[in-house]
Amino acid sequence: MKKRRWLSILFMLILLLSGCVQRSVIDNINIETAAAFDQLAEGRFIGTILAQEYLPDKSIANNTFSSKAELRRDLMLNLQKESSKPIKSGGILVTIFGDKLVKKGIIDFVDTYQRDPSIGARNYLATSHGSALQILKGDYGPEGNSAYISDLIDQNIERGDVPDTNLHIFLRDYYMKGKDPYLPELRQLAKNKVEISGLSLFNEDKEVYVLPKRKMFYFKLLVDNHTEGSYRVHIGKGKDADVKSITSKHKYKLSKKNPLHVIIDIKTVGVIKEYTGARLTPKVVKKIEKKLEKEIEEECLKLVEKFKKENTDPIGFGFFQRKYNRGYDFNKWKDDYQKLTVTVNCKVRIAETGVID
Repeated sequence: MKKRRWLSILFMLILLLSGCVQRSVIDNINIETAAAFDQLAEGRFIGTILAQEYLPDKSIANNTFSSKAELRRDLMLNLQKESSKPIKSGGILVTIFGDKLVKKGIIDFVDTYQRDPSIGARNYLATSHGSALQILKGDYGPEGNSAYISDLIDQNIERGDVPDTNLHIFLRDYYMKGKDPYLPELRQLAKNKVEISGLSLFNEDKEVYVLPKRKMFYFKLLVDNHTEGSYRVHIGKGKDADVKSITSKHKYKLSKKNPLHVIIDIKTVGVIKEYTGARLTPKVVKKIEKKLEKEIEEECLKLVEKFKKENTDPIGFGFFQRKYNRGYDFNKWKDDYQKLTVTVNCKVRIAETGVID
């Protein structure tokens, strides 16, 4: 009995001491929660890290440290000299790359994260319209800038038009033979407001095209599954339907190997939440379904042609060719990609419409 009591006391002491040690460690380090990189002249760049300080009133202070360097490792050495506490990278949530830097290539920066075991694969990567530093130095509320930007990307993946993305997915697409990566583009609208303004499409690790925000709905249909998408359908003067809660699935089928022809089947289900016409009849619902099908098929085909023109393959047609055409000489893909043809078949079903006359 006494032995058990002493063991219990010893266990409690260990817990108390470990708790004190952990608190002491956290109080004496700067945990990096976000980073931004911008290109400067003559091969140099400026890097900024965000270290958040938790204040007594439970709000968060955004402390930024910036330095110029030619190599990422030199940057961290310089930043450590500016900080009164050691900087640790284990809490990073988001990394932003400036618009000039992404055109030159970002794999050296991303690869550093890959080799750092303290950085999780769920770390979001993003590009910026303009300066990445300015976005990071905004003031986005009491939860802190890193949480705000991370949550912005996360909820647009879950409920918006941003396809699934993070550090792991970027690296997977970069190293996959026959597919190029993509990242959300951020734009600062005001000191306290940021939006997702488009999608940066890459050739290997260099941005070659920014997909406009209005086209992202169609792109997500091609590479991911919508869970809560929305779309406005115009079927005539004064007749618009807001289709909400859109879910989607897609399937790719090889129709022809040489030249490559791919059939893309897209199935979507949605709910009409608002209709501006006089009466929403079954006939009108069918018309809305057909109009949405036609627009999706046409817009998805336009995207494929645009990707070919910009020499980027974010859908992964090259991987598709390698997978289903054994012995294919991938050195020919750059030319064969331009010969690729695609058929898009879309089926839309309106599951709910409220009250139908």
